[in-house]
Amino acid sequence: MKARIVFLLSGIAFLTACAPAISKESLRQADPNITFQLLVKNPDRYTGKVVLLGGQIVTTVVRENETWIEVLQQPLDWQQQPQDTDISYGRFLVRFDGFLDPAVYAVGKRLTVLGEVQGKKVQPLKEMEYTYPVLFAREHHLWKPEGSSGPFFHFGIGIGGMIH
Repeated sequence: MKARIVFLLSGIAFLTACAPAISKESLRQADPNITFQLLVKNPDRYTGKVVLLGGQIVTTVVRENETWIEVLQQPLDWQQQPQDTDISYGRFLVRFDGFLDPAVYAVGKRLTVLGEVQGKKVQPLKEMEYTYPVLFAREHHLWKPEGSSGPFFHFGIGIGGMIH
């Protein structure tokens, strides 16, 4: 009996860990043909389209009734998680309604966003003017850092994982 409970709980934890970051219903709205490389070349062309992007947070700015996050784009893996890689095709901005705490949405954390393209915004990046694609967030997922706290479980041979 005890073994069945452990097996059941382990199975639930495994399935939860493998769940996609963005809901299937929302993903149906996204256009999979719009890559970041296409978007960054001409953001205005894709205004009104829904895309799925992710990367590492560079800055978070809170304004009256909204929050803006600058993201260094990174390719997404099969779980829609930004890959821990030096590969990036640029940056983008995400506008959120309401307040998102910059202490939570901190520099270096990884973010996956399903958002509607709202065109572009040109602003300084170091000593140049940079054109950022702008998304309005419909759904997002803030990833926990690798090795974040949570009890570790292990059973059998070579099967283990974190419970969050």
